[in-house]
Amino acid sequence: MELIKAKLLVAQCFSDPEISALYAAGDKLSQHQTKHDIDHAEQVRDLAVKISSGLNGRKPGFLDEWTTDVVVPLAAYLHDIGRAIDVDEHAKAGAKWTKGYLGRLRLPGETETLPVPVINRIARIVACHRSQIVLKMPFDDPAWAIVVLADKCVGDEERVRPVRAAVLSVLRIFRATWIPLRKGGEHDRANFAIKKADVVFRDKPAPANNLKLGDICLDLTIDTRVCGGSLIIGLYSDRFQACVKAADYLGYDFRLVFNGETFVYQNAEWRSAS
Repeated sequence: MELIKAKLLVAQCFSDPEISALYAAGDKLSQHQTKHDIDHAEQVRDLAVKISSGLNGRKPGFLDEWTTDVVVPLAAYLHDIGRAIDVDEHAKAGAKWTKGYLGRLRLPGETETLPVPVINRIARIVACHRSQIVLKMPFDDPAWAIVVLADKCVGDEERVRPVRAAVLSVLRIFRATWIPLRKGGEHDRANFAIKKADVVFRDKPAPANNLKLGDICLDLTIDTRVCGGSLIIGLYSDRFQACVKAADYLGYDFRLVFNGETFVYQNAEWRSAS
């Protein structure tokens, strides 16, 4: 298949109502958690594309066009699709579904599908996007590392469900957001505290041989009346360690930034670099 046709299939997937319906069903089954709806899928996709663009500008030739235009956006967009099938095992379920879906995805009036190696690569990324898997396996695909970074770096107050957000808004006034809203309510609190999240590159002027090209930073603006950075780090420890590993594979260090204060991961703990 020509790349131009593959890109048309990517666009067709993004507008497919079947995908939207599955994400809605998966989010309904995930009501006990923060939102995992189509908006989340689009945010992860858009951030993955942004990271790919940043790498392409800094490391020409590191990513080929199929990786940039097909594998990364599709894997990022479909990473949580399996929640409609099995929330707890959504990565495995999503990979199986993705393989079948992409295998039957065709342009109108045509019989050609995405190449099988491309489909398998996308399905593998979906299968391996969760932190506990990332921390057990060595990276061997830049697209996988990019999707992991995008998935683990997306999250702010918009992911908190409306009723819980309203309650947290009231509790914030009295600095009582520590009161649990439900089992696992710390996730609501952590996300509600994040008012803005962005991933930025910090380049080194002239990196020496065998040294990192710079930093990939998750820059967070948080409301400390809700919680501090320490709660977010503790709650998402595995997630951020997965980011450290992914960034390292891509040739960068990973940094956390809370309200302008930078934290680095050293000796198995996060420390302020200020």
